[in-house]
Amino acid sequence: MTEQSVFDSISADLSAGRTDGLTARILMISESTDDSYELLKCMSLLKLLPNDGTESRIANKLVAVTKEQDRYQVSSALLNLDCPLFALDLLDGSGQEDKVTRLRCQCLMALEEYESAMDAYSRISEPCIRDRIMLSSIQSSVGEHTSAIDTATNLLNEMPDDYEVRIAYVNTLMMGGRTKDLQKYVRDGLKDKSADSNAVAAYVLRIQGNTKAAAGYATRAIRINDEHIGAMETLGICFASVGEYEKAKIMASAINGVSPGDKAAINILSYCEGH
Repeated sequence: MTEQSVFDSISADLSAGRTDGLTARILMISESTDDSYELLKCMSLLKLLPNDGTESRIANKLVAVTKEQDRYQVSSALLNLDCPLFALDLLDGSGQEDKVTRLRCQCLMALEEYESAMDAYSRISEPCIRDRIMLSSIQSSVGEHTSAIDTATNLLNEMPDDYEVRIAYVNTLMMGGRTKDLQKYVRDGLKDKSADSNAVAAYVLRIQGNTKAAAGYATRAIRINDEHIGAMETLGICFASVGEYEKAKIMASAINGVSPGDKAAINILSYCEGH
């Protein structure tokens, strides 16, 4: 059996719910290879299984065997797999290019080391839109709510129809306690009946703990656009939050079908851990 057919066999067993012994099989594959991308496949499969420490064992090996020229790509993949500490280890000595500094900043954010993330952000020489979205999140996280809202408002004025910008804006309003402004923005947005506006409403309602309403708006967004990653992520997390883990995993799989390796799928699976 070839390496790929082994992976295909494990994936088929996972899809069918046959999980007994799969962790051991994945570990065996990881012990027989020094290929970084094969090891990443192993870690990706483990996200669908209870975490018993195997993931860390493989991640440690990955850090040790990854070649210099592959460090950035592998670090990025590790962050997507919700392993920011290992991603940071790989980034050590990888230079000061904006893309490396950006990734380092994202890892620090994931580790909730917000002051260090702010310091890293200051070294990005040419911030792009996504960097400025990240800045608004950092500012909120360190309690600079006025600055965060200003950053997000400026972004919204420049790109009012960008979904990620809209999510950044509502996040700063929520973190800053601007409830009335938040409610008005979400309510006004829904007038256009777009997938994005429904997905924004779903996101806000989920964060506020109104899972049933969030699922309703997310479902509506998906009916309008059946490839809306944000809405699919919210719906998957809503499923997991009420114990419907199989439906949540199906949604994560659907996201992978639309956008392979997307962090949104991992976010859903993190809510399913142990189930």
